[in-house]
Amino acid sequence: MKRTRTAQFSAIAAAAAATGLVFPGVAGAVPGPNTLPEVVTAVGASTTYEVTGAIFAAANSSPANTDPDTYVNVPPVLVPGQVFPVPGDVFDPGTAYSSTNPPPNGAIAGSSALAGSTTAGSGSIEVVRSDSPRALSDPSTFEFYGFARDAVSWAASSAGAGTGVTLTLDQLRGIYSGAITNWNQVGGTDAPIAVYLPQIGSGTLSFFMNTVLGFDPTTKPVTIKRFQENDATTIPAADRPGAIALYSVAQWVSQGNGVVSDKRAGFFEGTLTSAGSDTAPVSGSAPNYAPAYSDGFLGSSFVYHVIDTRSPSHDAALNVVGFDPNGPSPLCNGSYASVLAQYGFKPLPANSAGVTCVRS
Repeated sequence: MKRTRTAQFSAIAAAAAATGLVFPGVAGAVPGPNTLPEVVTAVGASTTYEVTGAIFAAANSSPANTDPDTYVNVPPVLVPGQVFPVPGDVFDPGTAYSSTNPPPNGAIAGSSALAGSTTAGSGSIEVVRSDSPRALSDPSTFEFYGFARDAVSWAASSAGAGTGVTLTLDQLRGIYSGAITNWNQVGGTDAPIAVYLPQIGSGTLSFFMNTVLGFDPTTKPVTIKRFQENDATTIPAADRPGAIALYSVAQWVSQGNGVVSDKRAGFFEGTLTSAGSDTAPVSGSAPNYAPAYSDGFLGSSFVYHVIDTRSPSHDAALNVVGFDPNGPSPLCNGSYASVLAQYGFKPLPANSAGVTCVRS
């Protein structure tokens, strides 16, 4: 059933203990508490995993969370032997993610899991971390709340054959179509290019193929290898000197600045020209890296939290990641701009109503 709420959701005053980031105390609107303790579970993309975890930590410890609701951020990948328990509530008995019941890994996998959960009338998943826009296959009941901007560009080893290279969009497409097979064809040293894409179910993968490349490389005469998105350590060491991969700018920045675990394995964020922004996608040096791409860059897009109006805990999720006619949640009123920036994202400007999220 849909929750009816009258009180307003107010100050978020917690800090994310793992990062030491301080969240401002702000007043929000949205539905607010309803006296029913609920568990709100997020799954999906690695790109926004850490920032969502920080936002959820703040919500869990907020004095305004009087129900109290419990916000759980499920990692996209578990370490071997790990069991990640999600507690139950009145709508769902809870879930234990493990090697035999792995969590949804990526935005597309998360969206599929949310659709399955709500179609079945379950409250096991309420939020999808997404780095991909709405797809034609998504249910009409999905609400996409874009809360920041990120970009994806190519990446390669700073100690490898592609160091110092700048790629044009045509050259990048040539590599992923199999027309270009050696780094020396694009200004690098003589070495075969090992072509990597993120895991199946990745929103970064979907966005890159649909928007940046304009084709699916698996239909071309090129050998595609897979790695875990935004984790160059999952590329075998023997392949790294000749590898090309994709990397979220926000993840590269936050990893380089030490805000989150560094999984870059020496990979740099490559410059892509003739794609709406010819500048390097990242500026500065550690611990002050910052995104430098223009909003018109072909690889730039919003990142989202996705919720479903059919979810029994829709409003509990909305309190933290969205907005409604009553007004925005703290995430969507601009109060988290500095937090988003520390995680490598570009905050969105406020509209005339003071809302810094977009809904689609």
